[in-house]
Amino acid sequence: MNRNKLVWHISANTLQVLGNQCLGVFIFLLISRYLDKPSFGELSWSLAVLTFTTTLLSLRLEQIVVRNVAAGDDPSGMLTLFASHNFVMGLLFFGALSLACYFFPSLNSQHHLLWILSISQILTFWGLPFRQLLAGRSAFGWLALLASVSNLVRAVGLYLWMVYATLSLQAVVILFTLSSALELILGTWIVCIRLHIPFGMPNPFPAYVRLLKSSLPQVGLVFLNAGIARIDWILLGLLSTPAHTAEYGFAYRAFEFAPLPLLVLAPFLLNRFSRDGDPDEGFLNALVRGELVLATLPTLWLVIMWAPMVDAFTGNKYGQVNTFTFLILSCCIPFQYIINLYWSYEFARNRLSRIFSITAVTTAVMLAGDVLLIPPYAGMGAALAFLAAMVVQYVLYTRASSFARKKDWAGCLLVSISITVCSGLAAINLTDSLILRLMVASVLYCLLGRLTGLLRAKEMISLAYKPY
Repeated sequence: MNRNKLVWHISANTLQVLGNQCLGVFIFLLISRYLDKPSFGELSWSLAVLTFTTTLLSLRLEQIVVRNVAAGDDPSGMLTLFASHNFVMGLLFFGALSLACYFFPSLNSQHHLLWILSISQILTFWGLPFRQLLAGRSAFGWLALLASVSNLVRAVGLYLWMVYATLSLQAVVILFTLSSALELILGTWIVCIRLHIPFGMPNPFPAYVRLLKSSLPQVGLVFLNAGIARIDWILLGLLSTPAHTAEYGFAYRAFEFAPLPLLVLAPFLLNRFSRDGDPDEGFLNALVRGELVLATLPTLWLVIMWAPMVDAFTGNKYGQVNTFTFLILSCCIPFQYIINLYWSYEFARNRLSRIFSITAVTTAVMLAGDVLLIPPYAGMGAALAFLAAMVVQYVLYTRASSFARKKDWAGCLLVSISITVCSGLAAINLTDSLILRLMVASVLYCLLGRLTGLLRAKEMISLAYKPY
């Protein structure tokens, strides 16, 4: 890939991710501010269950489609197979959920949002193949447009509804459904009309069987990954109260928004490892140091600003009460960056059995931690279980990895965490002013980063312009 094309791809994907994150934060803050805690908690729980279910139904074919298309497979065939799979699975799920609500009225009465929200989730599920095809084709300009339309409609719609009427749970559901339908229509238009990638392929059934066989080694992995992502929310809804679910849901969603650079880098890593093979060692070393700075410095700012900023936006509902929960979750972010690097390489090499075994242990740790810690500690217990699971996953990937410099990366990880902790504690103890705390923490972080060799400005600037 030439340098100009790489810079364009990075710019388009960065703008898309940044714009979507900003819109997502805006949507998230509006909903959390204007809905009461029980309603917000039920909304969060229903979305967690539906996300968990649709992730299982996808069999993680989206990762295989991106890898295959990036490696040169027929995009029309991949689109046909993946879209057909999602369409059938979505219909079967909606039918099963409708029958469950009919035969078990208590389910519908206790979790009344689940059925109606499933329509929006299934429409998004049907639109997923178009996103993945664009990612595999490195069509990041079109991907930016497709990935942004749903959040844009939701943000504008919620704002107008808030200004001209009373924002309610019903309004949120309506806007979610309309925006998902629009994304599906736009995805079809971009891929089939603009990029001229039609549906259809000769002998689709044998090809679908081969695609499923290639995904079979990761069927268990799909279940485990979905569990890691949402099992804490689901268990909180079952073992705790809607209010506690709302509080943890807010902290966790904020935590998901925090590692913004990782969302930009992840598709490039998978695309690069799938297409070009083993990366240059110097490139990887620079990448790890850059990722750890991106993982810790913005997180340091967020932790310092958390309570005053969130309470100001949410009417004192989710800031101070979630301080320790968000702090614990934030400790996971540096581990996630390195885990993603290991995972992308192993997946590109098709080492699904190794990924499965590591993810199985991680899920077991998280599930045991949730069951033990949620009843006495609610959201804080769920956060502690998640942190323990991320540390275990990192250790297992490091032990299994064949990268020559992995011990050096472990040292960089410890240094970055230590610098962040020292800078944050010093800033908090030196002043009560939020602005001064941010300034002191930033200066100390940069000084310590330079002294330890973690922060190398020239290396990070040149990293974006390497022709990889």
